[in-house]
Order: sequence, then C-alpha cells, then structure tokens
Amino acid sequence: MNPLIAAAQYPITYHASFKAWALHVEKWVKNAAQKGVQLLLFPEYGAMELVSLFPKETQNDLRAQVLELGTLEADFCGVYAGLASKYGMVIVAPSIPLQVSDRIHNRAFVFSKNGLVGYQDKFFMTRFENEDWGIHSAPKLLTVFEADWGCFGIQVCYDAEFAIGTDLLCKAGANLILVPSCTETIRGATRVHVGARARALEGQCYTVVSQTIGMAAWSPAVDISFSTTSGSADTCPLEP
Repeated sequence: MNPLIAAAQYPITYHASFKAWALHVEKWVKNAAQKGVQLLLFPEYGAMELVSLFPKETQNDLRAQVLELGTLEADFCGVYAGLASKYGMVIVAPSIPLQVSDRIHNRAFVFSKNGLVGYQDKFFMTRFENEDWGIHSAPKLLTVFEADWGCFGIQVCYDAEFAIGTDLLCKAGANLILVPSCTETIRGATRVHVGARARALEGQCYTVVSQTIGMAAWSPAVDISFSTTSGSADTCPLEP
C-alpha cells in the first residue's frame, strides 16, 4: 500500500492566542485530510511560532523562550493528538525544543488516530542551535514507527546529511525517511534536499522533506526561512 503524504512548506505565523494557533493548525490538517492524506509532515521548528504568545522580552531572549515553550508541551501535544484522531491520519508535528532533565533537545512528536505514539530527537546540532540557543545533541536513540501501510523513521534536518541514521533505520525495516527541516539560506535548504536524496539512493528508500518558509521578523530564532520549494502545502503519492 502506498500512502498519500503531505509535506507542509510552512510559514512561521504570529498568533494572538493559543486558540488562534490551534485553529490555524487545524486548517492545515483539514486541508490535507480533504485530499485523502494519510501522513502529514510538518517542518523542524515550526512550533517556534508559539513564542508569539509570550511577552516581548521572552520573544527576544533565545534561551528564555526555549524554556518557556516547555510550559505548553502538554497543550501542544493535545492539539495534535486531537487532530490526528479527528482526521484519522498520522501527523509528525513540527519539532519543538524542550528541556529534558538538564538538557534541551529538539523533538519531533508523532501522533496517530490513537494519540501520541512517540518522538524522534535530533542528534546533530548546528553551531547556532548549540552555542546561541543552548540546544544539545540528544542520546543516539532511533525509532522505527509502524503504520498500516509500512514503517518510517525521522531524520531531523541536519541529521539527514549523515548516512548512519538512515542506514540503521532502513536496516531496522523503515522504507520511508521523513526529514523535517528549517534553514535560513537557500544553500542550507539545498544541502538538506541533496542529503535526503543521497539517503534515499543509499537506503533504497523514500525520503520526504518539509521546511519552514517565509519571514518572521519578530523572532530572532526563525526570522528567515528558505526552502527549495514554495507554496502552502505539497502533497505527493508515495510511488516510484
């Protein structure tokens, strides 16, 4: 069975309230569901738009906003769990930086019609993430997610530029690798896409990339986002 996949090319949007954000997200999910999508992939750091709900001083403080996002984790997961159940699809939520013990990890949660099923943390950090943002490499634990139509794994952005993760995931049974990404230059976006294609060739698997796009001048973290594609959402059948 070949699932229909939607890869969101997602703009970071300013929201007046959590409810407004939740309604915004539902429009994306509903749009995908109306097209028969079975798997919806959101990009890396798409959750940073939630920082728009915080006071200005927090919005301008890279370290403070990451810590504050942790207060929204349960509600954030609740929204995506509800949408996955309501629309009967698998959703890989936009990654969100969260404090785990004494470290910050970049985490992509996965939801199905039955609720939260797991997550994948990012392994390889860029210098900005590590030095300016205070986000750390996660323990090297990979997850293969099982769906009715097959198995998939996740390689968050920079991770897709290294062969080892995809190699291990494919050997464990994954035939699809999802690559949520956030890049501030077209050069960075190109590296991610080229890396994803290389992983597909090496692993004889499919790879799908979702990226943030557009400008968010109010956010020092994700103020500029480039993708190699444009538009609100791309849907593609997973076929040879």
